[in-house]
Amino acid sequence: MGAQVADLCAGAGSLGLEALSRGASFVTFVELGRHRATVIEANLASLGWSDRAAVVVGDARTWIRRQAEALRGCRLVLLDPPYREQGPQLCLEALQLLGAAAAASAAWDPWVVAEHQRDLSVPAQVGALNCVRTARYGTTVLSFYRRPS
Repeated sequence: MGAQVADLCAGAGSLGLEALSRGASFVTFVELGRHRATVIEANLASLGWSDRAAVVVGDARTWIRRQAEALRGCRLVLLDPPYREQGPQLCLEALQLLGAAAAASAAWDPWVVAEHQRDLSVPAQVGALNCVRTARYGTTVLSFYRRPS
């Protein structure tokens, strides 16, 4: 794979860790909860992958806004906010920001994969990204975004 990956709303980091196990060159984990970020750091250390990752404690939306250069280096963006409380709104706002970032940089052609509850209606298009596929697994939906071809 060799790609750089952003794991936004990383939680325990399982999606980003899976990307590393499948050959991602570097993963940036963005997680709001300090305790969960510490778990990610410990897992990276135990697997010997600390040099292939960065763990950022912060809000995914803020990271998208402030780290445009790092974001444009990512070939894959994973978005898995919580299903409860502010999670659905965070998912929609982060998708809008990612679509706007793609619109601002014609050279950036990422895959964005948003995991969300099936009750959440996500847009078919956000900025320069279109939803090209969805996969349903029980109450979970994966929505895949990409630039139109």
